[in-house]
Amino acid sequence: MKLKNILFSFLLVLFFSGNILSHQKSQSYTSWKGEMAGTEFIVSVSTKISKAVLFNQLQNNNFRIDQLEIYFKNKITSEDCFSKNPLIQDKGSNYVRYLNKFVCSTEKPRFNFNLFFDLNLSHLDFSSQKKENQLFPDFIISSDNRNISIFDKDQSAELNLSFFNFLSFGFKHILSGLDHIAFLLLIIFLCSNLRTLFFAISGFTLGHSASLFSSVQGLIVSSTSLVEIMIGFSILVCSIEVLGKKTAQLSMFSNLLLLAWAILTFSIYIFLPKHSLFFLSLGLMMFCYLRLSDNYQSSLNLIFITIVFGFIHGLGFAGAINEIYLPKEDMLKILLAFNLGIEIGQILIFGIFALFAYLLKFYNLGKLRNFVTLTTTASIFGYSLNLIIERSFLVF
Repeated sequence: MKLKNILFSFLLVLFFSGNILSHQKSQSYTSWKGEMAGTEFIVSVSTKISKAVLFNQLQNNNFRIDQLEIYFKNKITSEDCFSKNPLIQDKGSNYVRYLNKFVCSTEKPRFNFNLFFDLNLSHLDFSSQKKENQLFPDFIISSDNRNISIFDKDQSAELNLSFFNFLSFGFKHILSGLDHIAFLLLIIFLCSNLRTLFFAISGFTLGHSASLFSSVQGLIVSSTSLVEIMIGFSILVCSIEVLGKKTAQLSMFSNLLLLAWAILTFSIYIFLPKHSLFFLSLGLMMFCYLRLSDNYQSSLNLIFITIVFGFIHGLGFAGAINEIYLPKEDMLKILLAFNLGIEIGQILIFGIFALFAYLLKFYNLGKLRNFVTLTTTASIFGYSLNLIIERSFLVF
C-alpha cells in the first residue's frame, strides 16, 4: 500500500462528495374527463407529479414550494373554456395533485398545457381522456406539442402512444437519467477488456428487461421510493469498487463504508425502526460483494452484479410507464419499443465513452486516463451519496 494512494483517494472522495444535483425523470400524469351538466359541458382535469421531483425542480428554478398556488396559476388554459374551482393537494402522498374544472363551449375543446415545461423542457405528460362513458386514445404531451385537442379521435399522430413515440421515450428516458448514465459509466471502468464489457452489458440488459416486463405485467409489485434508493445504492457500490481497485484500497474502503452504513442503519433504527431492516440488508449485501470482488478476481462477479443491479434499474424504468394505461392489444408492442429505445441509448452511451477511452489509449495518455477515471468515479460517489439521502426522504 502506498500512502499517497490512500491520501489521494481520500481527498478525491472528500472533494466530490458534496451536494451534486441529482436528476430524476420529470413526468406527470393527467386525466381529462368530460360530461354534460345541464346545458354546460364540464371538463375535469386531474394532474399528478412526484412530489420529490416537483419540489426539487421548483427550488432549482427559484420558486417557493410553500406557494404552489402561484406556480400552478394559469398553467392550463383554453379559449374554449373558463376555469373554476382549482385545487392543489400535496398532503399524505408522494404525489402533488392539481385538480380543476373547466366550463366549455364545445365538446371538443382545445387546451394549452404549460405545466412543468418551464421547469424542465424534457418533461413529458401522459394523458388519458374519457367523455361520459366513451374512452378516447391516451396521448403524450411534450414541450413541442402543448396545444392539444381533447376528445378528438383525429388527434395529431405526434401525441399518440405509438411504437415510434415510445421508442423515442425510452431513448430520451435513459439519456436524461443521470443515475443510469453514471451506472453504465462505472461498468465501463470495471471492465478490463471488450469480452467482459460485452457480457456485463448483456447482464445489465437481461436484468432490466426481465424486471421491466415483469413489473408492467403485474408479476412484480415494488415500491417506487425504495427502488429509487436502491438505484442510488447500486451506483454507490460500483463507485467504491472502482475507487478501491484503482487505488488497491478496496478492502479498506469496504470496511469504512460498512462502518458508516452501520451508523446510518442504527440511526434509522432509533427514529424509524420499521425501515432499518431494509438498510441493514443493503449494507450486508454491499460489504459481502465488495469483499468477494476484492478476494476473488473474476469477471463472473461483475456479470452477476450487473444482472442484479440491472434488475433494480429495470424496476426504475418500469416506474416511468406503470402509471400509463396501456391497451392490452398494444402492450407488447409498446414495451418492446420502450425497451428498444433504452438499448439504443445504452449503445450510444457506451460508444461515446469507448471512443473517448480509445483516443486516450491511442495517444498514449494512460496517466490522464487513470486520473479521469478516478476523478469521475469520485464525482459519481458523491452523487450517489446525495441520491440516497435525497430519495430517502420519499420513504421518511
